[in-house]
Amino acid sequence: MAYRVEEELSVAAVFSRALRNLLALTQDEEQLGGPTAEQITAAANGDGAGAVALFRLMQLCVLPEVFGTCSGAVLYLAAKRFSRGLLLSSIQALKSWFHDMGLGELEVEVDEEKVLVKLTHCLTCHMLPNVGLPLCDFERGIIDGVLEAVTGSEVLTKETLCWGLGDTVCQFEAYVSDGAGYVYPEQGQHSEMQQRLLTSLADQAELAVDNLRLVRERRGLETRDQLTGLYNFRHLREHAVLELARAARYARHVTFVMIDLDDFAEVNAAAGRDAGDQILRQWADTLRSQLRVCDLVCRYGADEFLLVLPETAESQADVALQRVLAAMQDCACEVGGKAYTLTAAAGVAVFAQDGQKVEELVAKAATTMYAVKAGRKGGIGFYGSSSL
Repeated sequence: MAYRVEEELSVAAVFSRALRNLLALTQDEEQLGGPTAEQITAAANGDGAGAVALFRLMQLCVLPEVFGTCSGAVLYLAAKRFSRGLLLSSIQALKSWFHDMGLGELEVEVDEEKVLVKLTHCLTCHMLPNVGLPLCDFERGIIDGVLEAVTGSEVLTKETLCWGLGDTVCQFEAYVSDGAGYVYPEQGQHSEMQQRLLTSLADQAELAVDNLRLVRERRGLETRDQLTGLYNFRHLREHAVLELARAARYARHVTFVMIDLDDFAEVNAAAGRDAGDQILRQWADTLRSQLRVCDLVCRYGADEFLLVLPETAESQADVALQRVLAAMQDCACEVGGKAYTLTAAAGVAVFAQDGQKVEELVAKAATTMYAVKAGRKGGIGFYGSSSL
């Protein structure tokens, strides 16, 4: 699965770079550098200093490695969204939550003209060196988010004072604008060219997300059986090849099992195709629940299922299949108020004694399964067994 991990990391890297560049367009002027890791560590003192230092390092040093100077905007938006889950419905509840969490002491003033918030002993920037840059994006996001829930209108404050700017109390302000709520009108305004560029980038991002969704849907169609949600044989074969290579290297066993439902054609004819599809889905779900996470299962044919059981020898497979098939027989599939109980026959072929290739082992498991069905229902047969 290394290729999938590398693929996801590359997607994350591209998205991170695109988001960083996009947010950089909103910066009105070049930002100064924040406090260094050494300055943050040196400022840590007193009870809980380690936790506070770690919080500051994550916020002020780690995130900027990913988002650059735009990390503050990202953190603000994330904190604002997170605040919705806090379910704080009053300013007093907000003040109490800040106090209990050790984020600082809040004073909040909201009237018909403005929002004014003062935060003493801010967890992010209290006692850090003056870097000429407001640092309280996390706290400001939490505050704005809760105030939006309380006031029922948009709140977008901006730091007018901050310890990082040389003040001892962090202060956030916003003023009522034309129907938009409480915003900070002097900030967040972009030129017409920036607005057009941002809109274009947003449109392209939506198109990219839609394309990614379509690719994932197509990948699902290529790897999954649409009726049962199990793997299809082509996808299972890719994984089975890897399991055989691993088993060959470490001298281990891999068991292939072909399972076919008994009398399913008669049930399908009597109950109808839709009912038969429901039975197959329920049967597949129950079968999957009886297997280990490492086991592979696919829908091989109409009512045939192929299992690949890594690290499983013949004796272990016998015990496992007795348990699985007994559980399946105990499972009554209900369709239209009627319960259907089905048995199944299983044929088994084991790597490496019965074959070396996936196709060879599948064919031998299928041949064994048909021999079992010819003799009895609900039986289990092993390739090469004299009992067949």
